[in-house]
Amino acid sequence: MEELRLRIGTLENKYKDWSKVLIEPATMNDARVFALESRMEKEEEVRIYEYDFIKDLIKKLVYSLEQLSI
Repeated sequence: MEELRLRIGTLENKYKDWSKVLIEPATMNDARVFALESRMEKEEEVRIYEYDFIKDLIKKLVYSLEQLSI
């Protein structure tokens, strides 16, 4: 009988915070989504910067080539 009480007590202790266990994955998922969104936003900004840099570089190249041909 004492062994049964110990097992029940162990189970109760193990699952007493079930509400936290059920809520926590949602917050973890929210954190993952936020991290992914932040990373994607950062990568997008880098791509835009690289695109603008290349665009400016090509404009300068074209201008210098036009100056050489004159």
